[in-house]
Amino acid sequence: MLTTRRGLACLAFLAPVAALSGFAVLMARKIVGRGPKDYRRAELKDDGRRLRIDLDDYTKAQGDFGVFDPATERYTRVGEVMLIDEDQKFVERLIHTQDSRPTSLGPVVDWTPDVFFEPSAVAGRFEEVHIPTEYGAAPAWLFEGKNAGTWVIHIHGSWTDRSIMFRDVHAFSHLGFTSLVPSFRSDLEVSPPQAESSHLGQTEWRDVESAVAYAVAHGAKRIILSGWSMGGTIALLTAERSAYRDRIVGIVLVGPVTSWRKTITAGAARAGVPPVGANLVMSLLQAPLFARMLGLEETINFDDLEWVDVPNRVAVPTLVLHSHADQEVPWEISVAFQRANPGTVTLIPLPEAHHTQEWNASPSAFTNELTSWISRTILT
Repeated sequence: MLTTRRGLACLAFLAPVAALSGFAVLMARKIVGRGPKDYRRAELKDDGRRLRIDLDDYTKAQGDFGVFDPATERYTRVGEVMLIDEDQKFVERLIHTQDSRPTSLGPVVDWTPDVFFEPSAVAGRFEEVHIPTEYGAAPAWLFEGKNAGTWVIHIHGSWTDRSIMFRDVHAFSHLGFTSLVPSFRSDLEVSPPQAESSHLGQTEWRDVESAVAYAVAHGAKRIILSGWSMGGTIALLTAERSAYRDRIVGIVLVGPVTSWRKTITAGAARAGVPPVGANLVMSLLQAPLFARMLGLEETINFDDLEWVDVPNRVAVPTLVLHSHADQEVPWEISVAFQRANPGTVTLIPLPEAHHTQEWNASPSAFTNELTSWISRTILT
């Protein structure tokens, strides 16, 4: 009987440990790996004037968004919420009249915060260029501005692609700067294929450094780095390590990851997992054998990716635009980031929005705050 009791006690102890370990492995894979598309059911209504789509927190959010129909490989921009049916779990939104209405759509679509879809929709003058990197040529979009001496390099986050930064290019466009939107090693469009997994900015920054070198070689005297989500990590690393850091005059961050430790811990907490689970995830990402299993070229150094717990690490004037409603990278992390860097970081809250959807919720508020800060900080 005693043996049985001991066995049951051992099982009672091991079961949660095994569950926690399993979660840690899954979460580690999710953090650095590309996940599947999150398709939603959708159909046209009201003679093609409305889109009906599955109801969730994202599809009912106020603002302008887009949907991609994999059947037709076509994007459609949607706007105002016209109807929410909580019982049947759908929402209807107006389709933008500025676009030609689709004649068919669905039965499933991919929801996206991108609303421009192609570079010509953002600005008339652009070209596709190829930036030399350590692995080959990386494609980038170059938007020529009236000001050829000041360049903005727009840096997207993990498991998106450079087109997601069209909103950022649009926000900067009337300032007259030249914009460069590079790709980097974990992007699918890079050829030959490079990283299987995201390195959380730890290696990707070197590709952005190549974009900085390209800008300097083509006349950039002053450079602004604008990074969203993990792109914020990349921007901060580039500003510190770049051979051209004397040209970097400002950083703009949107919903930025300024502490991967705190971001991962917050994600675990949302999933109902205690801090020990988050610590286990980070231990796995720092273990050489497990890192190789995940397709990482090197282990993750979380000290290098920490700007919250290191006072005054940021030397360049930096603007953070962030929403209180962001759950993926909580607002409180940006508050702590600003508190750690009071002399260089300006934090401005924007209207309620999901992660990196501040522009979608209010393009005018986003652009006005950006322009005001640039005018005070960069143009004076």
